[in-house]
Amino acid sequence: MDSGFMDELRSILGQSSETNSKLTLPRVFIGGRYVGGVEEVRRLHESGELKKHVEGLPASEPGTCDACGGYRFILCDECSGSHKYYSEKGGFRSCTLCNENGLVRCPSCSCAPL
Repeated sequence: MDSGFMDELRSILGQSSETNSKLTLPRVFIGGRYVGGVEEVRRLHESGELKKHVEGLPASEPGTCDACGGYRFILCDECSGSHKYYSEKGGFRSCTLCNENGLVRCPSCSCAPL
């Protein structure tokens, strides 16, 4: 997972990045409120409570983004996804426009970071 998202998720959940506790996925948020992991969501579904959480929320629009195929990220144009670029002055450097995976948010379908 992108380290920026991992740090953001840890801060939302109140976990320190220095702790050795492994952050497991999925972590489900409904309407901006943390619901829980897979076990919590399963219990909510089995008890019928999950339906109450999602009632009234807008349905997502069907279809897939033409730019990223629904993945919400595309290869960085600056480094072509390598996360490195070459400059005459300093040699190889880490690209500052993308994450450690050489990806940037899709400009067509991703919302701005919080």
